[in-house]
Amino acid sequence: MQQVPQIKSAYDWMVKAYEAEVSTAMATGNTQAVDRLDETRDALERGVFVMLFGQFEKKVTEYFGQARDARSTNPDWTARRGWDVPAYRDRRVPFETKLALVLDQQEPAKAKVLQAYSLRNHCAHGGSSQ
Repeated sequence: MQQVPQIKSAYDWMVKAYEAEVSTAMATGNTQAVDRLDETRDALERGVFVMLFGQFEKKVTEYFGQARDARSTNPDWTARRGWDVPAYRDRRVPFETKLALVLDQQEPAKAKVLQAYSLRNHCAHGGSSQ
């Protein structure tokens, strides 16, 4: 989550620039310019969302790796059971699997994270956030 302050700073700068340009366009009655600015803002906000979620994904991957390494090397089989699966050593472990192994499945936040993940995928592959 190292990049979050930098991403937020860039977003804040973008919002100020957007508001200034919208204000100028509104003052001159240029509704077409406002529409174009709104479309540009929407695209930039989707990009920011994808970048922020990427920071979260990176942290989940870090926690997953720590949990996997600690559990899979535990000499006690009852602690190691299920964690010494070779597929967990692969770099392509699905995000949902990592999340399931580091977040309590009964936690209400899990559903919200998966909903945000679905939106992230939609945005990252060209969909709108609406």
